[in-house]
Formats: sequence, C-alpha cells, structure tokens
Amino acid sequence: MATPQRTGTCRARHIVRSAIVALALAATTTSCFTGERPSFGCGAGESMGRTEIDDVLSRLECVAPATFTAEYTILTRLGDIDSAAKVVQASSGRRSITINDVRYVYDNGRTATCDLATDTCEAVINEARTSDVLLTSEFYAQAMASRLRVDAERRIGDPVASEMELGGQPALCVAVPVSGGTKTYCALESGALARFDGSDLLIELTGYSPTPDEAAFDT
Repeated sequence: MATPQRTGTCRARHIVRSAIVALALAATTTSCFTGERPSFGCGAGESMGRTEIDDVLSRLECVAPATFTAEYTILTRLGDIDSAAKVVQASSGRRSITINDVRYVYDNGRTATCDLATDTCEAVINEARTSDVLLTSEFYAQAMASRLRVDAERRIGDPVASEMELGGQPALCVAVPVSGGTKTYCALESGALARFDGSDLLIELTGYSPTPDEAAFDT
C-alpha cells in the first residue's frame, strides 16, 4: 500500500503531465487558425493575412506535384531584352527549364546546365548562365512565390484579386501595390506562373499543356 507521501507525489506528477499535454494540444489547435496554413501535401507556407495574396501564393508554392509543359515570353526591362522560356515538369520531380539557349535539367538525381547553341553541358545547376536576363531555373513558381511574400510584407495598399485567361488557361491574379508601382502575379490552377508584371520583368504564359514534353530532357 502506498504511503501518503508517495501517493501525493504520484498525483503531482500526473497533474504536471496532464498540464503539458493540455498545453501541447492548445498550441496545435491554435496553429490551425493562425500562422501556418495546412499544406495538403504541397509546399504552401505561412499565411500572409490576405486571401487575395494567399490564394495565388498557395498555387505557386504547390506547383511541385503538377505535370505540364508551359511556354513563356519574357521582357527584361533593364536593357529591353526579349527572351523565350519553356518549362516542363514530369513525374517523379523531373524538371527541364529552358531559357533562350540555356537548359537546366533536374532528372532523377542528375542535374545539368546545358548550352543548346554549343551543345555543351556541365553537371551542375549554374544559375549564373541566365543572370543577364534576371531569371533563375525557379522563375516559374518558387522564385515568384518568394517575391510575392516580400511584396506582401512591403505593400502600401490593399491587394486586388482578379481572374483572366493567359496562354489559353484560366489564371488567378493579385495586384499588390508597393512603393514605386503595382506588381501583378498570376498563377494557373496547377501552380505554374501565368503572368508577372513588375518593374524589372514582364513574364507572360503563351502556351500550356498538361502533357510533359520529354524532348526537353535531351542534353
């Protein structure tokens, strides 16, 4: 039979454990309503507090599981440089991003940066190859998601949501007023960028197919 002292000690330990569990449950429940949004198997991050922004942001951050071929025209406003780009996402996370004559390939653990004009490749992703046009291999999703988060923090007015057709596809857009002007971000349901209009770049989707172009993985 337990002594009164041991019984009191066990009861105290039980109370402490119960309190810890209650605090943990409270923290979990609170996180469902504030802070990070549920990701539902994608990379959606913390809410920015405005539905107009979050709806576009969640698409851009959840592009990874989608398969598609997307074609873009790009204007780099500094220098007035026109570019063409093609993005292909295939199954198992395989990706090919071609910007003018530079092709970035992520293919089952193999990476490459290729110059299609000279038919040469290096076995790394060398983002510097397209720095002259202010683009990286992530321009069509994650890079724009990061930019949208920054602009959401710096906005000087209310964001404005809209819908439009781009590249023959319906897109969801948000215009974010920032110092120096307004930036517009549009994304397809698949998560691929449909349009970006900013002070440095104008990116527009011109063609889209849910079928990956396997030829884009040739190096």
